[in-house]
Amino acid sequence: MSPGRPDSGRRRRRPATGSVGLPLVVLLLAGCTLGPSQRPVVATYDQGEGARTSAASSSPPVGPGGPGQQADPIQWGPCDDVDALDRASGIRFEVDCAAVLVDRRGLNPFGAQSIQVARARAPGVSRDSPALVAVIGQPGENGRSEVAAVAGGLSAAVREHFAVLTLDLAGTGRSSPIDCLSGYDAGALATLGVDPTEPAAGAALAELSRSLTYECGDLAGPELSLVNSTAAADDLDSLRSALGGPTLNLIGRGFGATLGAVYADRYPGRVGVAVLDGPTDPLDDMDTRAAAVAIAAEKALDALSARCPTFAGGCPLGADPRATVQKAVTVLDARPGAGPGAGSTNGGSVLMTLLLRLGDPDGWPELATAVAAAAAGDPAPVGTLLRAVLDGQDGAGWLNAAIVYGCNDSALRISPAQLKSAVQEVRRRAPLFGPYTVGLAGVCQAWPAPEAALGSVKASGAAPILVAGSVAEPVSPYEQVRSLAGQLASARLISWQSGRHGSYPASPCITAAVDAYLLEGTLPAVGTLCPP
Repeated sequence: MSPGRPDSGRRRRRPATGSVGLPLVVLLLAGCTLGPSQRPVVATYDQGEGARTSAASSSPPVGPGGPGQQADPIQWGPCDDVDALDRASGIRFEVDCAAVLVDRRGLNPFGAQSIQVARARAPGVSRDSPALVAVIGQPGENGRSEVAAVAGGLSAAVREHFAVLTLDLAGTGRSSPIDCLSGYDAGALATLGVDPTEPAAGAALAELSRSLTYECGDLAGPELSLVNSTAAADDLDSLRSALGGPTLNLIGRGFGATLGAVYADRYPGRVGVAVLDGPTDPLDDMDTRAAAVAIAAEKALDALSARCPTFAGGCPLGADPRATVQKAVTVLDARPGAGPGAGSTNGGSVLMTLLLRLGDPDGWPELATAVAAAAAGDPAPVGTLLRAVLDGQDGAGWLNAAIVYGCNDSALRISPAQLKSAVQEVRRRAPLFGPYTVGLAGVCQAWPAPEAALGSVKASGAAPILVAGSVAEPVSPYEQVRSLAGQLASARLISWQSGRHGSYPASPCITAAVDAYLLEGTLPAVGTLCPP
């Protein structure tokens, strides 16, 4: 720990007030390919026009990860610390848990080499039902302890057919959790400056990067870079082996979807069925990803502005919503003690809140009200929205894992000169979000070189894979979803005319297609675009 630093002698289980992790996750784990839009032709889902998936080959293709991992057969047992009730659906599942020993080439950075797994079975689903591994959201989010909520969030047809599995990826939950983010650094992360090329903002960013690197490296030692998506994909295949099957069935959203693509590339012959909802493209560097997220966020803010007059009671942001947003940033930055990285809600916190919430159109009225309050000088509603993101989950664990996985998956260690150039380039296309979002790439600038940075994924020889994306969402910009689907040799892309992050099971059309694929092996027609 850094001597003399506030909070340096303790660990917080939640970040400091006003701090939150998703925007950093969006940047560190997002990817895209910029260029002219190639939206699919409009079509509604028609099962009759779909194509049947093919059975797994008796001689599975060998990918970069080799023929497959080996693990002892899984031994399920009771787990009284996991809630069996999904409160949203009211369903009580049969829940059991297990630990799967994994082989990480003899390296043991964070204690026992095991991943913790939970299984939820709906009433009537037998113990020998096929398993569906669900990785929903970021590393550290919706893991072992959330298995009932994850299962309850799937369609009735899927949860009544599969036993649903969740797991704590390495460095999260009960799988040797990484806990290197102090309250001081969490507060600094949430209050970075809006433009990293300004001296104070650049200095705060550089200090945060050094502090994170020092503290995480101090805890983990030289093996810090070993916790990454490539290793997580190997762990998934160890789980596949422990379950006793030749293939793995997977559904992922966000980071979980990207991880599914990495798994398919490393173990193409081990893919059973795989649904990748809102994945990102790991091929591009973080500055390119940041630009894509910023541009998509600008478009989402325009959509919010257009809808704002229809909110109950009128638009809180007034006649010029974008001007009010800019005013909120300026006003909070002018508050005493609200400098970059100081931990007091500022203009960067406003942009962070917008990045968090623009992917949820149902929450736009509340978001607009909070930003309007900030423009009037009241930071409290913005802080409340930031804190609400972490309700019901281990916020500190999620933030820790997001930073570690994000930095370890990327080879970019952006220099001040590169950062300045990237900000100048993005400012023309995303004047509000661009500089701030590109600045988040600097969080990894002092991080050690990666052990296994991500790149192109092809999954040559894999069974058909279903990729889903929303054409107007800011969290996983559609261009990056489309780019990833284009790389995967056997992917079929289905799209939704929406700005919401996560299309399954929010869209009935997407849900029908996913269910037909998971349950019957039927893919949607090429070019399917689901209606709003």
